[in-house]
Amino acid sequence: MNNKGFTLIELLVVVLIIGILAAMALPQYFKAVERSRMSEAVTLLANIAQAQQRKYLQINRYAGVFTGLDVAPKGASGAAYCTKGENTTTPTFTSGEENDACGGANGFVVGLNGTAFTDGVARAARSGANNLQYAYVLERYYANNGTKCTGLNDNGKSLCADFCGLDTYPTNGCCSTGDTALASGDGACGVPSGND
Repeated sequence: MNNKGFTLIELLVVVLIIGILAAMALPQYFKAVERSRMSEAVTLLANIAQAQQRKYLQINRYAGVFTGLDVAPKGASGAAYCTKGENTTTPTFTSGEENDACGGANGFVVGLNGTAFTDGVARAARSGANNLQYAYVLERYYANNGTKCTGLNDNGKSLCADFCGLDTYPTNGCCSTGDTALASGDGACGVPSGND
């Protein structure tokens, strides 16, 4: 008797193999998706920094709110806005406090801080539920050209290390140039040195 078809055992083995392959591929897929979100935020911070530099040339200080910039994201009026969802609180960009600022939406909280040359900085933090798979904060001083990445959980730290081109995540975050000395003004991500 010549039966054409697969036995139940053969089908189960194929399903098992597909499941194992999917389980190995999904973490890399989620990391690639998060890298694309991170690239979007880095570009947004660079655009904000350029707009702030133009503002500084006009009035000798940075704008404190988005409406003071010549390029303001849609819906941004105060010092912070959400790329997805709506502001429900004013974020302070410290560990965990920004997570629910956008009403649980899965985007970034973007904020402006400081109007002086040495303290003007834009920050973008992953927002959403407190149990984000990748939680991190990106920070860019307007007077510098690098972006600092600070991981808030293990996956965020791993993503930041990849972003900075490092094998291991340094304690205080890292710079897009690979610099880990972030406090000094001579690095691409450090506090700018200069006078108002």
